[in-house]
Formats: sequence, C-alpha cells, structure tokens
Amino acid sequence: MATLILQAAGSVVGSLVGGPVGGAIGSVIGMSIGGAVDQTLLQASAQGAGGRSFRQGPRLKDLDGVSATEGAPVPKLYGRARLGGQLIWATRFEEEAVYSVSRQKGGKGGLKSQPKTDVSVSYRYYANAAIGLCEGEIAFVRRVWADGKEIDLTGLTMRVHRGGEDQPADPLIVAKQGAGGAPAYRGLAYVVFERLPLDGFGNRLPQFSFEV
Repeated sequence: MATLILQAAGSVVGSLVGGPVGGAIGSVIGMSIGGAVDQTLLQASAQGAGGRSFRQGPRLKDLDGVSATEGAPVPKLYGRARLGGQLIWATRFEEEAVYSVSRQKGGKGGLKSQPKTDVSVSYRYYANAAIGLCEGEIAFVRRVWADGKEIDLTGLTMRVHRGGEDQPADPLIVAKQGAGGAPAYRGLAYVVFERLPLDGFGNRLPQFSFEV
C-alpha cells in the first residue's frame, strides 16, 4: 500500500518540479521508499510485539499409536531364529518439547528494522513398550531390526527377560502400573524398550524383529 501511495506522490511532486522527466524520477524514488516502508511493516507484523516471532513444529494429535493382537500364538523356538515378536504392553507416547531461540540484529540501510528474536518449538516422542518373543527360557537376543534395518542398541535402553518361571516383573512396568498390577510374564521371553526415540521411525512404533 505504501509503495503505491508514495509512487503516486513522487510522480506528482516530480512533475511540478521537473515536468515529465521529473515526474518519472519522482515516481521511481517514491516507489523505492514505499517498498522499504512496506517491507518494514511486514517484518513488524510477522514478528509481533517486541520484534519476536514464534514457530511451532508438527505435533502428534493421537498419542495412542500402538496396538496389540489378542490371542496371538506364542512361538516355541529351538536353536536360533529371527522372530517378529508381539506387542504385549505399552504406555502412551511420551512427548518432549524442544525450544530454540535465535536473535538477529536490526538491518542496515535507510530504514533500520528492530532486533528480531525467533523462538521455535519442536516435539520429540518416546515409546515405552514390551514385546513378547517366544516361550522361555532363551539364552539371549543377539540382534534387533526395526522396519527391516538393524538398529544400534548402543545408547538405547532395552531389557531382555529370558522367560524363566521365576522371573520378576520389569521395573518400568511396575513403576507405571504398581507392584500389584504388573505382570511378570513368567515363562515368556520378552524385551522392554524404555524411552525409545521415535524420530527415526516417523514418530511411530516400528515393526521389530529379533535374532533369538
């Protein structure tokens, strides 16, 4: 809006001073000044009060993104094999907000913009889940795949319950459900992931398979 107004005003003033040539020059000068004013107003509007802008990243609307199949058979394994596993317990995804702040000085030139502060927030999600493998007792879990790709277990919290008849309940399940409501799944070999980062899996629980 300022560009059009100042362009017209510059053309009128230039015509009065220098005729047609002056009008053309005045129109160009008015358009330049108006463009700078419009840009400054747009920046101020986008930044809001105090020269501050806020950006929010995508966020999951439904945190109940995991499910289990009731009545699925429990395999019996001899030797070594790769198993898919069955989800037997999970909590809602844990959401973590990550804030970042960046500050920029005002621009240079005839019309200086005010200092700009950008505040952005993104979200990370973590899963707590127990996955049943087979009848116990197993020796160990050698490797793990997620969505067909082997994952590096370094830095991840994965506990393996071998499926003994006297195995205790997992401490995470006890913490979430209480000692009286936490099953030990005795006789079933299973693994528990605690705070598994989901950003590498599209913020969902991937399809796991295990070398048992």
